[in-house]
Amino acid sequence: MATELDLNELAKVSRLFEALDATGRHALLALSHRRPVVAGEVICREGDPGGEFFVITKGEVRITAAALEGEKEIARLGHGQFFGEMAVLNGDRRTATCTAATEVELVAFPSAAVEEIFTAYPAAREALHKVGVLRSEDTLQKMLD
Repeated sequence: MATELDLNELAKVSRLFEALDATGRHALLALSHRRPVVAGEVICREGDPGGEFFVITKGEVRITAAALEGEKEIARLGHGQFFGEMAVLNGDRRTATCTAATEVELVAFPSAAVEEIFTAYPAAREALHKVGVLRSEDTLQKMLD
């Protein structure tokens, strides 16, 4: 379990955790699991179904998407940032490929766990959705550049 994570730090770096009280953060973390990833490993692939979303606790993740000229890097994420939320929120397929740029440690949140928490904390769903929409708009802009 990932309960040894600093819950206050997660609340500071993630809007999702900020929208939860201490009980909600503990409940969500209790349903999570750690996932170590070696540099170069693909964490999730564009087009795959999304069963989990991830918070990075160590390392850097490279986010890429298919573009007309081939694969295009759209972001690099690090400690405290999360990804994969839109596929979990909407049941959509992955919109990008996420690859460990360095050795990475993730905390993975299965969609069933996330849904359970969102039922009790609708503000957390709204916060995650807002981040996802902003990220989708940013990705679209980067793909057009």
